[in-house]
Amino acid sequence: MQLFYREYGEQGPTLVILHGLYGASDNWVSIARQLSSDYRIFLVDQRNHGQSPHHDTHDYECMTQDLLEFLDNQKIDKAHLVGHSMGGKTAMRFALEHPERIHKLVVLDIAPKSYATFSNYAQITNNHEHIINSLLELQPENAETRQAIDQALALKLPNDELRHFLLKNIERTKDGHYRWRLNLPVIKKTLPIIMDGFSHLNPDEHKTNIPAIFIRGEKSDYVMDEDSLIIRKLFKDAEVVSIPNAGHWLHAQQPALLIKTLAYFLLD
Repeated sequence: MQLFYREYGEQGPTLVILHGLYGASDNWVSIARQLSSDYRIFLVDQRNHGQSPHHDTHDYECMTQDLLEFLDNQKIDKAHLVGHSMGGKTAMRFALEHPERIHKLVVLDIAPKSYATFSNYAQITNNHEHIINSLLELQPENAETRQAIDQALALKLPNDELRHFLLKNIERTKDGHYRWRLNLPVIKKTLPIIMDGFSHLNPDEHKTNIPAIFIRGEKSDYVMDEDSLIIRKLFKDAEVVSIPNAGHWLHAQQPALLIKTLAYFLLD
């Protein structure tokens, strides 16, 4: 699959950044520009997101293969890899399968575990179910303005920060109508797969010692203290650090601290 990407910087080590669920490469433009004097940066839209193609299959095996094809097409032999949320799981799976293609791994606010079990992660799982159902019910093609779309979605998702993030996925067609860039039907169908991706992996058979850091938001519930055990079973020498006063979207909530942490870890 030919993934859409944005490129920043012309010199230094190569850095590839993967967005999370409901995200896109344009979520990372500000951070890429701030790092572009020291790195050659690629911001990639994963399948069924942004401007990349839609496909009926959406799992980490396919997204890992997509990333491998992207690196090969760009003639990138080895790169630093950064992934947030769903993109973090793609990055982890890629690191386990192709460690020779990665210098250093950065995983943002996600752990190598399943979030699909309601008994253990009910709030997180319920939130995603609610979000997708709310987006599917919205029908932006019938709206006259973006403000009308926002007002309709606010009835289901009152959190302004979350709603404005999601509405970045609305685009206007050539005939003047609005539509989702996200492939929502496939994302809804494959949500259990997206929320998992690791429960079937045996840590004794899948592990790597490439340099890795897991950066979590201090106010997020996605990476708990006890997750350091499974993290280090798969990524032997991984560091786990927290960004204060940040939730799951730590790159939007604390960009300066994230950039500082990234720069320190990636520095050779």
